[in-house]
Amino acid sequence: MAAAWEEIRRLAADFQRAQFAEVAHRLSERNCIEIVTKLIAEKQLEVVHTLDGKEYVTPAQITREIRDELHVCGGKCGICFLPLDLEMNFEVINVDLLHIENRANDIVKSEKAIQLVLGQLINESYLDQIAEEINDKLQETGQVTISELCKTYDLPGDFLIQALSRRLGRIIHGQLDQENRGVIFTEAFVSRHRARIRGLFTAITRPTPVSNLITRYGFQEHLLYSVLEELVNSGRLKGTVVGGRQDKAVFIPDIYARTQSNWVDSFFKQNGYLEFDALYRLGIPDPAGYIKKRYKSTQLLFLRAACVGQEIVDQVEASVEEAISSGNWIDVATLLPSSLSVEDVGILLQQTMRSLNKNSSGLVFSDTILVSEKFLSSCADLFSDMMQQKAEKEMKNSPVNLITEEDLKHASGLENSYANKKDKKDERRKKATEGSGCVRGGGGGNAREIKIKKAKKKGRKDADSDEESQTTGTGLNKQPEFPFMSQEEIEEVLKTHMQDCPEELITELAEHLIRPLTKTYQEVVRSVFTSSTSSSGASRRQTMKDLQEEFSNLYNNIRLFEKGTKHFTDETQANLAKHLLKTVCTDITNLIFSFLASDSMITTENYSTITSEVRTKILGKLPEDTKGPLTKLHTSLNGKSIEDFLSCLDSAVDICGIMVKKGDKKKERQILFQHRQALIEQLKVTEDPALVLHLTSVLLFQFSTHCMLHAPGRSVPQIINFLSGKIPEDQYSLLVKYQGLVVKQLISQTKKNEQGDGDSTDNLGDEEEADTIRKELQEITTSIKDLVLRPRKSSVTEE
Repeated sequence: MAAAWEEIRRLAADFQRAQFAEVAHRLSERNCIEIVTKLIAEKQLEVVHTLDGKEYVTPAQITREIRDELHVCGGKCGICFLPLDLEMNFEVINVDLLHIENRANDIVKSEKAIQLVLGQLINESYLDQIAEEINDKLQETGQVTISELCKTYDLPGDFLIQALSRRLGRIIHGQLDQENRGVIFTEAFVSRHRARIRGLFTAITRPTPVSNLITRYGFQEHLLYSVLEELVNSGRLKGTVVGGRQDKAVFIPDIYARTQSNWVDSFFKQNGYLEFDALYRLGIPDPAGYIKKRYKSTQLLFLRAACVGQEIVDQVEASVEEAISSGNWIDVATLLPSSLSVEDVGILLQQTMRSLNKNSSGLVFSDTILVSEKFLSSCADLFSDMMQQKAEKEMKNSPVNLITEEDLKHASGLENSYANKKDKKDERRKKATEGSGCVRGGGGGNAREIKIKKAKKKGRKDADSDEESQTTGTGLNKQPEFPFMSQEEIEEVLKTHMQDCPEELITELAEHLIRPLTKTYQEVVRSVFTSSTSSSGASRRQTMKDLQEEFSNLYNNIRLFEKGTKHFTDETQANLAKHLLKTVCTDITNLIFSFLASDSMITTENYSTITSEVRTKILGKLPEDTKGPLTKLHTSLNGKSIEDFLSCLDSAVDICGIMVKKGDKKKERQILFQHRQALIEQLKVTEDPALVLHLTSVLLFQFSTHCMLHAPGRSVPQIINFLSGKIPEDQYSLLVKYQGLVVKQLISQTKKNEQGDGDSTDNLGDEEEADTIRKELQEITTSIKDLVLRPRKSSVTEE
């Protein structure tokens, strides 16, 4: 023992000498830092660098300081405040928050008594402490809520419920509400509330909303429902809670429930239905749920505001079947109680139709009226005769869809009335035009062979698809081409034949029938039109060969007339071209329009009387591929160039399927001869000086140039000027003299019309002058005709 103490004293002396001995080699601060850094890098030393860079702290020291701080704070401290607290309380500790968080996590893992909650370290002693505080408060108030504790202790609710649940019955003398785990209450509190609830609900004699009692007496909602359910199930309270644990829950005492149930059963047995509003008035907040619960085994049909029994459903089904089989209609509302709404009756009717699978055998009108398909067909049959009559009348009188002879006469009458208002000069031009030399039938043997084909209709599979494609594909009017009757007119017809039908049904039937009737009417009109055109087509166009020949005549006349216009100056040539466009060119255009109009259900009795308005109407009904070229052809009639018109005509001919071959000289000579003979025949029978002058001038032009000429009356002076040098001088002088007399006669007639009943002396002088002119014209007229009828061979320059 003595030896040991001697050894201890010797070591202590050596340690003291080592402490006071001077070091031979001292390390600088930089060397120390490098050595420590090297050791840390090789993981031989584990230390933490302080924030100020002057010290190193071991993890164990950080852990020890955190434990001390947690103890000082009473078992709860925030990690984010530890660096500040450690720096203030322990000057040697000054590390980053990251290292403190790592040490705190290590502490939580190693010690179960310490927990990390929302960045706060909490130990069991702190939880025991707050449990004691909560218990004190609970004993005072009878209940505490977790939400209040969360605000007081700054802890999450789930954590508090878990921590306090472990201390119930040990530190906290109370219980947690199992329905609402956010409330802790004492047994005395529950007993007190149970007594209040038992007394309150025992005194209730009529249905009472539970929510009103909660608000009035301040009950805890979940506790009240739990206690009330317990008391009702145990039989302590005689009644039921309807509506569950909701705001509309109602407590119904048994005495009231028995009376209520007896009334419901009696009403349903007598009437076969139940209204939800009636149950509401009885104090039942959820009528549908109540009915389903009470009549579990009964087959019911639930509507919007009522439910009906199977007896009413069977009655409706039988009536519906009878109406469908008999081809009649029935108003289901008359079979049902008047208290049922229109919407409920409609739902019942639709359900009946689905169950009977009769949706294809009838339609529902006005929500409550079932109409069979047979009845609808009989209603439509009422209009069959009217359709046929109206269609036949439409063929003659409709100014919109069918172009008839009456329409053309009406348009011609308007033109004539306008022409009658013109002065005498226009009348003279009109008479002169009659002798312009346009012979429509001339040149029937034209060498241009014409083959006419109907324009192709694309995409036709059947009659219905064709009708739809023409309506939609060509961009025509969306409204029906041939309206049958308005809805009001259909209603009047239905009222006449069905006087027992209600007003609402008549209106909806008319609205339903108007579209199928209009569609059927279109077919009737087409059939009438087809039969009409098949019978009258032969008389109007005769055969395709006749149409081909007429087109050839007009086409060749235009070519030959154009050749004659080129002998004149530009101004006169333009006037002749305009006249040709308005006459012969218009005729050939109308011929094409008349040919195509039949495909659009438009008929014209005489194509020569078609006006510009009629052509525009026909254009509006043609397909788009045909409409474009024909629109250009129609527009070219208002131009000044025959070449442009012929170009448009060629395009239109190609679209319409008309193929033209070139003619030969022989046919042209035949046309020239026929044209000349026609003019000569007209000249022989006429005695009008103006017309005689016109015909003679045109014939002399043809003799001298071998070209046909189609000229208006106002171009006669230019024709006579052209003949100067082409005919003998004596003939030319006679022609000029005759022209002067014709002009004087026209002026005299104009003055006479303007003066009317004026000075008798002046009138006598004018009449004498007019008689003198008339006599001179009569004397010379025969000589003028002889210039053409008996020509001298030397008088005409022939090749």
